[in-house]
Amino acid sequence: MQASIRNMSDGTVALKLDANAARAVFASVLFASRFHEGSSPLARIAKDELERESRKPVKRGKSCR
Repeated sequence: MQASIRNMSDGTVALKLDANAARAVFASVLFASRFHEGSSPLARIAKDELERESRKPVKRGKSCR
């Protein structure tokens, strides 16, 4: 699992996550949203993005033979 976090000059935070780290972060946000209303907007964004990503066509590389 790989992740990097960078504080930007405008006060935002940039996250760069590999697939496993992203799954862990989204799972944590979804879990937290069950217990704290402040997390629910993040949960909605996470669900929307996951649905959008799942509709994208899968890119396939060259097959190995």
